Amino acid sequence: MEKNGSDFKEIVRKIENEDILLPDFQREFKWKDEDKQKGVVCSVLSRMPIGSILLLQSKSDEYACKRIGSKLDATISDSDKVIDFLLDGQQRLTVLANVFSNVIYEQTEKLTDLISQQGLKKRFFLRIPKWINIDKENDLFGLKRFSFPIQNLDSEDPTFLTGDIKPFIECLNFTANDKTPYNPNSNLSTDLDTFCLSNETGYLIPLFLLCPTGDDANLIGDRFEIIIEDIAKKIKDEISLSYGALKTDAEKKSFLNEIFDESKIDKIILDSNKLNTELDSKSRSWARNIKSYLNTCISQARLNQIIVTETNRARAIDIYENLNRGGVSLNTFDLIMAKVAKESKQNFFKRLVNNIKISKKYNLDVVPEKMVNIITTFINSHNGYNASYQVGAYDSNKNEISTKYTDAFLNVAALCSYNKDFDFNAAKNDHMKRDCILNLDSAYINNQCENICNALDRAFFFFQTRCGIRTINEINYTLMLTLVATIFMNDDWFNDKKVHNLLESWYWCSIFSGEFDSDQNPQTIKNLKLITNYLLRKNTNLSWLDDLRNSVLNTNNFSDKALLLMEKTAYDRIPKIPLRHFICQYFLSKTYTDMFDENLTVNVFSEVSDKLEAHHIIPLGSQKKVGEITDELRGDDKNICNSPLNFVYITKQSNITISSDDLPDYARKITNQAKSDLKIPSEFSEAKLDEYIKANKTENEKLGFVKEFLSNRFDAIQGDIKSHTKALIG
Repeated sequence: MEKNGSDFKEIVRKIENEDILLPDFQREFKWKDEDKQKGVVCSVLSRMPIGSILLLQSKSDEYACKRIGSKLDATISDSDKVIDFLLDGQQRLTVLANVFSNVIYEQTEKLTDLISQQGLKKRFFLRIPKWINIDKENDLFGLKRFSFPIQNLDSEDPTFLTGDIKPFIECLNFTANDKTPYNPNSNLSTDLDTFCLSNETGYLIPLFLLCPTGDDANLIGDRFEIIIEDIAKKIKDEISLSYGALKTDAEKKSFLNEIFDESKIDKIILDSNKLNTELDSKSRSWARNIKSYLNTCISQARLNQIIVTETNRARAIDIYENLNRGGVSLNTFDLIMAKVAKESKQNFFKRLVNNIKISKKYNLDVVPEKMVNIITTFINSHNGYNASYQVGAYDSNKNEISTKYTDAFLNVAALCSYNKDFDFNAAKNDHMKRDCILNLDSAYINNQCENICNALDRAFFFFQTRCGIRTINEINYTLMLTLVATIFMNDDWFNDKKVHNLLESWYWCSIFSGEFDSDQNPQTIKNLKLITNYLLRKNTNLSWLDDLRNSVLNTNNFSDKALLLMEKTAYDRIPKIPLRHFICQYFLSKTYTDMFDENLTVNVFSEVSDKLEAHHIIPLGSQKKVGEITDELRGDDKNICNSPLNFVYITKQSNITISSDDLPDYARKITNQAKSDLKIPSEFSEAKLDEYIKANKTENEKLGFVKEFLSNRFDAIQGDIKSHTKALIG
């Protein structure tokens, strides 16, 4: 990896020669605001750092790409040519190239091909105030004495800051055919000189002439020098006219004292021709120095280039993420999109969106019997059903595909690419790491795109019909999505109910035993091998699944009973938040009667599904001490009422309805069917509630009541999960 600052003219030449290109993943040009663009111009002209660009060196045929600032594809005839692909700094580099050169317009056939007409149909000028007005403005350029203030141009920085120079940056918009002399469609001529010298508020130096490009590079350079020299002559003329209007020697001496050293003043007063000679000298010197200063600003532009070689592509993504903390992240999928774009002209992002949204049909024979009528009713009443879209794999409002989806897409592609014929015995952890994914064959991804999208949709169908999952973000262990989708790349396996039963049994046993709580990559590879070897009949022994089942709600410091009853808080061990959702999802997958409305059935496909929220069965308010606030208890991870065992999904409206009830009144509202469905123990029976009321419970007695309740619910849930997962595989 190299880090260097480069002459910006050299960067412009690279853009001109298509040595720097933008990989074809879709990132909008966002620096359209004039003020934002002026900011980076001010930084360059005040010799301030202007950030970094991140470049990935690779052969030209590695990624489809576009020219900087253009919608047009770049076409490189030499497939072995090494290109600097711009990964980070598109906004900054596009603005700088547009401000200080013509290169973007020269490479764009028409203005409608610009990446942003609003943001790029702009011309920037440095305004030099008229000499007669300099007392009203900040004299940054040494006009008062007609002597440029910086002497050592290579090493001396200006005394002014970016905010000081900003009022002197002029931005002028143009339209395609407005015939203005600064329009890139206009021929470069003396009309531009006339325009720059006739501005009412000062003289304009066209910044877009600083980095000459194209066949007219020499003419552009000459025009730039001539305009500055003419500006210097205009300043000289202003001084001469002002001097000529003075009447007395005292006025003249006072006037000249502002411009010349004392040794020259008397000579000029005695011989007015000497004024012209001295002003000619100052004019040439000022013009030469401001030209040199502006060129030095460009040649020493503090734009740090971070160049990463092709073998370090994964590192390039890490560098990007460190440069853009809190911003939009570049990810592996972006580079994969750019790779696939050279295989197909169809936009890969839009292709995925279409695959996510397209109408689907599902084999309901693989669905549990209790779910068949539910999902059939849902499909009929909602004009179809699409699992990927239903779980939110694509957000149409933001036009974004979930990163969980794209990550799973790449993982499935990698696993299937490196392990043919669904034999995953040679699968490795590395196959799901960036280096392997970035080396995937673009033709394979292009050819398998629809199959992978279909497999992911099948996985979402499984998670919705079997696992109580409503949205993609509720899949807590993302690599479980990868594993299920990889298996469902096989049509026969997807259409086999026994495979679905096996996967459901594996899923519940895994999440309640903590199988995926750490080291997800190796656990995914291990479990993928175990499941596919069983399905391929290479190993029909399911003892591994029995071992998982024995660990259900029995894994030390993850799901054991003492932990869930908050008996380990003295050792700072508390249950993890996902466990409460796992329990809620388990019951949602089985469907149940609403706690307070016996006519409402709750499941993933019910009308109230998106209104469900995790609810404390024993309300926090019932356990408050004097002076305590319920919201404080809600945030106390060590409070026993926040145990995962005390949660279930209910509707928001139901939550509001019972929020103010005391424990006995609240408990009596729970339907008997819900108590049975949700494994709510006998502590909420009438006899127990009467006993609770009569006892006038102390705080310790209340705690004992809660612990007994949750202990009994733990036993019921554990037993139910174990029996259910065993029954699934017969």
